[in-house]
Amino acid sequence: MDSVGPLQDWLRGQLASGLPALAGARVSGRVPLQVELLNELIAGALSSAAQPREASVAGPRPALPVDVARLVKHVRHLRVDAAPGTVTLDFEIGVDG
Repeated sequence: MDSVGPLQDWLRGQLASGLPALAGARVSGRVPLQVELLNELIAGALSSAAQPREASVAGPRPALPVDVARLVKHVRHLRVDAAPGTVTLDFEIGVDG
């Protein structure tokens, strides 16, 4: 994985070691997402997944900038609410000390 900067390197190191710098931290929030944005994101993901890969770029797909599996274990609460025109993510992320 190519490095894009010191912050990303720090985050990768923190995730690999259980986020010790954030021990005891809790973050919660609500993020309203307009349906149009969700449709664009889904369409982009489907389009890119459906396109055949050229032989010159064969091999594994590029990795995400962080290890999502390690990050997901810190999710304490996640709820998705839908109302006409908006989907709301209600979440809490916590790092046990």
